[in-house]
Amino acid sequence: MALSGIGGIFPTALSLNGEYAVRLVGRELVIHAASGVSGTPILGIIKLKEHIASQLKLFRFFNVSNITHETDDEVDTMPYQRLLCATDTHISVWQLYPLEWLADIDNVEPALTYADFGGDMDEVVVGHSWNTKITIFNLRVGRSQIIKSSKLSNTNGYGYRPRTNQLAILLKPEVNDLLTIHEPRTYELITRVTLPTTDAQGLKWSPDGRWIAVWEAASAGTKVLIYTPEGQLFRTYCGPPGYDSTYDLGVRTIEWSSARHPMPVSDYLAVGKFDGSVDILNSKTFSCSVSLSHNSPIDDSSPNVWRETYTNSGELEYVDGSDSAAFSVATDSSGHPRGISMLSFSTDGDLLATVDQSRPSVVWIWSLGKAASLKCVLVHEDPVRQLSWHPTEAELTIISSNSTIPAVHLWTVCSDPVIVRVPVAQNESGKYEVTRVHSSAGEGSKLWFTTPDDCVLGSVTRENGQAQFNVLHSVKEATSTAYVDVQTVSH
Repeated sequence: MALSGIGGIFPTALSLNGEYAVRLVGRELVIHAASGVSGTPILGIIKLKEHIASQLKLFRFFNVSNITHETDDEVDTMPYQRLLCATDTHISVWQLYPLEWLADIDNVEPALTYADFGGDMDEVVVGHSWNTKITIFNLRVGRSQIIKSSKLSNTNGYGYRPRTNQLAILLKPEVNDLLTIHEPRTYELITRVTLPTTDAQGLKWSPDGRWIAVWEAASAGTKVLIYTPEGQLFRTYCGPPGYDSTYDLGVRTIEWSSARHPMPVSDYLAVGKFDGSVDILNSKTFSCSVSLSHNSPIDDSSPNVWRETYTNSGELEYVDGSDSAAFSVATDSSGHPRGISMLSFSTDGDLLATVDQSRPSVVWIWSLGKAASLKCVLVHEDPVRQLSWHPTEAELTIISSNSTIPAVHLWTVCSDPVIVRVPVAQNESGKYEVTRVHSSAGEGSKLWFTTPDDCVLGSVTRENGQAQFNVLHSVKEATSTAYVDVQTVSH
């Protein structure tokens, strides 16, 4: 999967685990590896035909975390790395190592809305305009299957069950919303459920594969439906006990906590609402264990509050913001939807980071232990664009829309937060993104910092209370350099 693609904000796309980056330069797709292969960060170059290169719409990498393995032993994911490139009417699939062409899908129905890998690396799912259908192409046998009347033209409308790959999808053939569940690969129908909704907004499998959550349109108030993998309705959640639904503004977004190890269970479902609250449901009964409010005043009993500010030298830093003035930030008057716009669980599920759109520059960090509590508040100069947790540690990376200084903001449990300038050209729109590299133990923590012009791989080091971003590789600079020993293939 990619964070972005051609036609979007960034010309560079990244794999979900951060191991690979791809950038289009003229007719060439240049593929970069975070860990390096054969001594070079450039994995290979694909030379495209002119009519394909000029019309590229998106890239997607296969998500290797979807690989099913029977043991806990580490799996060599190198043979599973694949890249998908799509125009409006054509899709190509490549194996990355060794770099070779695998398949073309021609005569795709025009105006595709998305394309991505399906339940495994040999499937491609294509969404079509007007929500008429989705098509699943099987690259192994050269056949396709169609599921008609898909409700949504994005990935909120379907999902594959973790580990076993059954497909759940929302349909709307006529008046009623439907949930259908299909067998992997054959896509034979397992069950078909008529939903008690007026306008379902999406579905999400729990990371442990035990539940499917479907949320209703905000106009219907708070309503989240929990189904089993067999399509049985387990629970309908309509708010915490004693909840007054008179002024219920409904659900904006939901998010599952990660599956814990060694017991792979997703403990929580967070329900972010338009009224600025977050209901935390436990996954045993799906009752509300606590409702988190973003309207609490900051006082002497409040947790750590940090505020971003400019130093005399023009750099950014966090300072103590425990005084009430730190919270005198302007509310969003842009007319964008209010409510909870971001929910992000730490890898162990013990911490939750949230952003309430009424104060889009503020990040709230909550502890979800035996007694849920507000652990820290981070107030920024500009709206927050992205929240990203470290894959193994309780470290949060925050990206804001700062048009003056490209920077990453780091918060950890055991030390004060820091702001680290990234040595790339500033962007007037403040459009930056970060992708963590899921490195093996002992390799250190790496991340990609992406701008509309470049994508740099680096690491953050701390010494004597100071933090520094060390650039290890620049996609833009490397792309402009001739590499004699890099594998090049044409297509």
